[in-house]
Amino acid sequence: MVEHAFKENIAHLLSLWHCYGSVVKSNGLYIHEKWPNKVWGNEQVIDESQSTFNTNRADTPDGKKYVTFKSTQPNDDVSSLVAMNKSIMDSPHITEDSSIREVTNELELRHWVNLGSQGFGYDIELASVEHAFLDARSTFYFIEHHAESLGTVMTWHEENDIGIHQMTVVQKGRGKGLAARALAQIERKAHEVQAQTLSLQASRKGLNIYKRAGFNSLGYISSYL
Repeated sequence: MVEHAFKENIAHLLSLWHCYGSVVKSNGLYIHEKWPNKVWGNEQVIDESQSTFNTNRADTPDGKKYVTFKSTQPNDDVSSLVAMNKSIMDSPHITEDSSIREVTNELELRHWVNLGSQGFGYDIELASVEHAFLDARSTFYFIEHHAESLGTVMTWHEENDIGIHQMTVVQKGRGKGLAARALAQIERKAHEVQAQTLSLQASRKGLNIYKRAGFNSLGYISSYL
């Protein structure tokens, strides 16, 4: 059950990565030529062999991150995200509030990119994000506090799942519970489109927020420079 959910989490994430555009295939690897600069092999392989890992990492171009999918936490010191999901089929009613506001035009999208870059501490490339913005499966939101945009999040609707991505709050908005309130509103909207699950990939910093919101860990997505 967990393995199936992990594979689904990976498949939906890779669907988004392909949507960002500029993906080429070389030596059996999928390579982002631009942001987010990811490289990955067979799309459904969990716990690949050490020899496959060594070969693929050696074939990864400089400046790109080779991504692996593992059922257990890696022992080496590497940047890992925790794949998580949550069933929302029996969730209680959530009252609508103004915690999130949809991005509706190009000017707002540019602000979203700038705000997200500030929150994450790295540059998000507008051209890649524009590809996803134009796709019907995506919805982009500002995270709001007293009508001020203090964070970003986007959702990706794939089958019966709503994926949650690029969630961050800038320094000014931290410690106010904005991420938790935004998650609740995303869950409310997911109910409106009859989604059955929410999925995401959590950093160590955000892990406790998602656990408190009812998300379960499925596996690890690790990036190697």
